[in-house]
Amino acid sequence: METSQPLVAQDVSLIIPCNHSSAELVELLAAVYRGTLVPGEIVIIRSACQKLSFGSFSSDSTDSVHSLIDFPSVRGVNINVINTPAAFPGEARNIGVMNARGEIIAFLDIKTLPKREWLEEARDSLENSNCEGIWGMGVYESSTTFGRLIRDAIYGRQAVRTLPGSVFRRRVFTVTGHMISWTPAGEDGDWIHRIEAHKLLFLMPKKANHSYHGLDEKSLLFFIKKWWRYYHYSRLLPLNNRDRWLSFGLMYITLIFFAFNWNYKISSAIFGSPLVVPHITTVLLIAGPCIYFYIRGIYLPLRRGVSLINIFPVRFILLLLVACTLDFVKTLALLLPQFNSERGENTALS
Repeated sequence: METSQPLVAQDVSLIIPCNHSSAELVELLAAVYRGTLVPGEIVIIRSACQKLSFGSFSSDSTDSVHSLIDFPSVRGVNINVINTPAAFPGEARNIGVMNARGEIIAFLDIKTLPKREWLEEARDSLENSNCEGIWGMGVYESSTTFGRLIRDAIYGRQAVRTLPGSVFRRRVFTVTGHMISWTPAGEDGDWIHRIEAHKLLFLMPKKANHSYHGLDEKSLLFFIKKWWRYYHYSRLLPLNNRDRWLSFGLMYITLIFFAFNWNYKISSAIFGSPLVVPHITTVLLIAGPCIYFYIRGIYLPLRRGVSLINIFPVRFILLLLVACTLDFVKTLALLLPQFNSERGENTALS
């Protein structure tokens, strides 16, 4: 990047909620600085419960952060670190937007590393169209056997739309309102839902503009906790379709009950014995799990870019085991009473 280029992005403010180590933040900033275009302002929201080993950070900590990163050509970028009481991700992003000076807002999260052309391509799209924003589009990367298993079972290998990596005009917040601040999870999906409800024009990038690098060090227990947290605290938000998820289960139970009584009560009493269906209850009891196993173990992985050779034969059981475990946790999270949580709990992709 040439020294004359920062003027191009002086109206862009990058918002980064952070409750990770300083090494992970530095890795993200280094990826931003390697881009073909750099934002004129970077706003880092540091919650009181978050542990960053930068010493005493304040709003004038630009030099403190730059001293950790060897990118002298972008020392003109202003970094504003905001210390705030414990805050959920939605509240942290709201604080970032309210303190940002740019008319264009960009979002990134820790471990979501942008591609070099990420900001330049998004900025060009905003300048050359009447759209209000560009969505983030990310892929999940992994270099370990278990990390790739988690990726294939949950996220897949295709790029998916995400809030991190998105770039949009500040006035979008005027239309949609700020993100929900009281929930530790689901605030990003809710805000995306409001953008769609208001029919604001957001474009999809032609290819992934960032990648997530946080699966390798995670365990299945981490994702169990994550799924519980996400669905337990965001189940009342429209995007999770809690009622539809529960309705499928109730419909299946009702169907089995109806089938159990069909041959011996309903058909003979109303229509007569010719309508008896042999083994109808057994067929339904077997068909339900088989359909579920097909959808979760084959159909969804294929739809998300996992090839058949990466599903069969051995990995099919493992993929199915992960999917079934997380679906069971999701069901419990939707059914059980809601509990309070501590403020500042990390709910981002981490």
